[in-house]
Amino acid sequence: MLVRMQILSRLTFAVLMLGGMFTVNAQVNYRAGFAKASLEPASWPFSLSLAGYGAPRDGRFSLEWIKKEEAGECMAFGSRLQELLLVRDGAIMKTGIAGDPTWKKIGNADGIRLLAGNNKGVFAVDEKGAILYSTFKPTLKWTKIGKADNAIAITASDSRIYLADKNGEISYASLGKNTLTWKKLTAMPGLQSMAAYKGMLHMLTEENDLIQLDPGKENSHAIKIARYNGLSYDVKLKAIAVAGNTLYGIDMSNTIYTGRHRTDGDLSVSALAVASGKQTVVLVGTDVCGFDAQFISSVKQEIFRKNRIPAASIVVNASHTHFAPVTQNWLTWGEHNQQPDSVYMNAVVRPAMIHAIQAAIRNLAPSRIYFGRGKTAIGGNRAFTKPPLPYDDDVDVIKIVREKDKERTVLFLTGCHPVFRNEGAEGITISANYPGVTRRWLREQAGIDNSFFIQGCAGDINPIDGNHTTTGNMLASDISAVLNAPLEELKGNISFYLDSINFPVKTPAEEALIAFRNRNAGKEGDVYAEKNVRWANLMLQSFREHTFPSSMPVYIQTINIGQWKLVGLSREAVTDYSIGIKKLWPGKLVSVAGYCNDVSSYLPTQRHIMEGNYEGLDSFYWYGQPAVFPESVYDDILDKIKQQHH
Repeated sequence: MLVRMQILSRLTFAVLMLGGMFTVNAQVNYRAGFAKASLEPASWPFSLSLAGYGAPRDGRFSLEWIKKEEAGECMAFGSRLQELLLVRDGAIMKTGIAGDPTWKKIGNADGIRLLAGNNKGVFAVDEKGAILYSTFKPTLKWTKIGKADNAIAITASDSRIYLADKNGEISYASLGKNTLTWKKLTAMPGLQSMAAYKGMLHMLTEENDLIQLDPGKENSHAIKIARYNGLSYDVKLKAIAVAGNTLYGIDMSNTIYTGRHRTDGDLSVSALAVASGKQTVVLVGTDVCGFDAQFISSVKQEIFRKNRIPAASIVVNASHTHFAPVTQNWLTWGEHNQQPDSVYMNAVVRPAMIHAIQAAIRNLAPSRIYFGRGKTAIGGNRAFTKPPLPYDDDVDVIKIVREKDKERTVLFLTGCHPVFRNEGAEGITISANYPGVTRRWLREQAGIDNSFFIQGCAGDINPIDGNHTTTGNMLASDISAVLNAPLEELKGNISFYLDSINFPVKTPAEEALIAFRNRNAGKEGDVYAEKNVRWANLMLQSFREHTFPSSMPVYIQTINIGQWKLVGLSREAVTDYSIGIKKLWPGKLVSVAGYCNDVSSYLPTQRHIMEGNYEGLDSFYWYGQPAVFPESVYDDILDKIKQQHH
């Protein structure tokens, strides 16, 4: 079923986006508008899996713990609404997380060892196993409402109370009835604490993994959202609680910690709208690792519904930073990476994209637009060990100057993976990576009002320096050199096109898939073998459901603004595509971007495929693709572009 949905989404994407050619022939004066929106995660979800790396096997997560205060001799820890609760010195204490931070006594502990609260009151379990309840008043008055033998954790939502016993059996009962009727929810061996929030159940294990479960969803299973790593998550907690949209933890020494996302604070989506006459194109740069065609199609549909701008005139590019939360399906990865967090996608990413695009359109104003090209040495080819080692070292710069106030906006494009460094605290920090450093340098050192990055054909290009700050500053210096040299002003019509080419997929024999799975089975801890088993299971599922993909589409988008041509390819295009496409228009202003509209695999050349390297073979298993491309893929795509000659 998952494979069928992916195929249908791509077919829908192609139908929505294909629409032939649109050209503006009269007006050549440009109006341009820029807008930016944050892609930084909100405080909830409390932790997000980071994209881009299949290792370490246990995952990379955004949660970090910051010391808040010493709690004294704490016997129980909980929360309700905007307040933390604890048992100390025979008393139940509360403190507000905003305003007055002092702890105040609200009742006697009387042997209470577990605490939890909801919008109406406080629940507790005492040493005799009695479940107690009190409405929240200046002084708590307990009423016994049930019995809980061997309870080790308690939490409550507005409608349910949850209990876990020493065996990790989690049960729940509906509130608002005269008696508690318990139903088994799930089992989590090694569980030591729980916190219910926004319909989700958050669980802390003895290994200090943080697990999330949707108890209201049928057949829901628990997903890891954070783990002890000795760096950002470097405390051994015994209990967790949620107050005021924030996760708190308390360790064995009774120190309270505040949970938050570890981030550089620079994830964003930027949109540049350019109009001539009644026609508008929009270039969008996003600090994400990638996205599915279905998701981008939904964004473009919304823009068309609200602004009547066709999907073919909007190109959405992923920077491919490996330090952003997961934003696409990776069904062969570890379970924590297989699907993006729906709250982050629907409450942050999608609204931010739509807002940036619409705001850029609203901000359209008379502007002059310039093109410049320089060279950069930030990258090198990682795919091959013997020459030739192709690398398109162009850095293309578009400068927009608004006429009324001379505000300057700079678009910069080059092809290089934002991947370093995946170690230490840096490897678990949300970051735009080197493009974010470059943007900051252009703002602070060059006085550029707005700047944003479009990723080029970076499929087989890595930075030559392991320090992303060094890479970002090097690129900024190269861009500055372009800006300080003569630029060519763009003049002429706007046009935009969207084409696709479908590569047929041959369905493998079921026996071959089973044999491949068996060769990789039983290798627990080997992330590559485990990935291969998941891939085989995914393919077998689609095989048996008769939903095996018949083709693999590649989307080719062309935006012309005057004499500048931007060709945007879907997937992770390797550097040869940029070099080859530019040669189709010798002496012309042509820029080529990968990672546009759909990042569903690598886009290799014959050489990658024949050598069987990561870009040409293994990456297709990581992306859950049904096949690798034919050896003719590069020639087929360039022939298509040459024939269309947009």
